[in-house]
Amino acid sequence: MTVRAGPRSLYDNLNREIPNPFPWAETAKILCRKHNSDLSVFDTAGTNLFEAIKHAFDLKEGSIDLNGNDIERFMLQRLCALTFSKVATVSGFQAGQSINPRLIEECFTRPALPPPLGLYMTYPPPHVQRPGGVHTEYTSLYNSLTRNPVGCRISFGPISMVFFIEATENAMLPLYNYRPSGFRFWNGDKLIREIRFHWENGAQSDFIGFDFDPSLYSNE
Repeated sequence: MTVRAGPRSLYDNLNREIPNPFPWAETAKILCRKHNSDLSVFDTAGTNLFEAIKHAFDLKEGSIDLNGNDIERFMLQRLCALTFSKVATVSGFQAGQSINPRLIEECFTRPALPPPLGLYMTYPPPHVQRPGGVHTEYTSLYNSLTRNPVGCRISFGPISMVFFIEATENAMLPLYNYRPSGFRFWNGDKLIREIRFHWENGAQSDFIGFDFDPSLYSNE
């Protein structure tokens, strides 16, 4: 089985398919029964986002409204799954397995994590931006000293999102558009698809536009 982020498998930076750990055993110990039952809502939010992106690059017109804070919780789910499964490594060494329980509880139970925590945009790694369809990659991000996780990155074609659960002075990634209004996909001058994010405290940056590139994403 594979870790699913929407309709496609996730891969690491060496293009290896990520195994599917039992994701919620440790997380469930932290949350009450009600909030455990809500976890599937966040998986649905992630699935809907990636389906909408895929439709955009299939040139299927339309729009969708998504809860941006639920997208952050979806990314935290992926981070918890890979952290608690003890499969992650940093430079060949076992990665830290500790995520602050208070942060998990706050992310899943509070309306929103306070800035500067949360979702940013970054630039996709080169191996994701290659011909042959829309490629997906997941990467956990770690504190270089403690080797404990500080966040994760999920890339899907030209879109690369970073979610931070811990403030870091040197993110080692170029970051832009904190909690954006959403994505707009264009084919020339024509708007193909709009994905709108709704945030508990309002969007902190504008829409991000993407142009269709048939050399990368065409099914032909």
